[in-house]
Amino acid sequence: MHSVKWPKNRVVTEKYRVRLSQKGHVLEHVTGWLLSPSKPMSTTNTATQERTVSLADHLTNALARSFTLGIDAEGFTHHYFRPADAVVVFEGRTLDHYQPLDGRPLREWRAFVSQKRGWASMGQLAHLGLQVDSERKETRRA
Repeated sequence: MHSVKWPKNRVVTEKYRVRLSQKGHVLEHVTGWLLSPSKPMSTTNTATQERTVSLADHLTNALARSFTLGIDAEGFTHHYFRPADAVVVFEGRTLDHYQPLDGRPLREWRAFVSQKRGWASMGQLAHLGLQVDSERKETRRA
């Protein structure tokens, strides 16, 4: 899934398009939207000398884009979009909240949700994703 951060009030991925007001309220949310109608969501490369991708490479590439942090005690899904450095919260297919992290560690959002709502479950890649996010942001600060 590729993400693009548009000027401060839009987040676009191959699955979601979100337009926000200046105060961060959701003005528009479209699911299943493509960045380009002529570009398919997935393509198959049939080159004879494809690079072998290890499981570690695959996980690293997945985490480089986004992952599901978890589902809170009220049933909302929290998804992290790394290119936008933001958390998007959904209730089913309805966008509830968009929170830019602005360089803050993702673990601060996890702690905030733990305190306010609690977590029902964590995403499959959440632990690894939180670790990668912390390392990446600490390296930038150093």
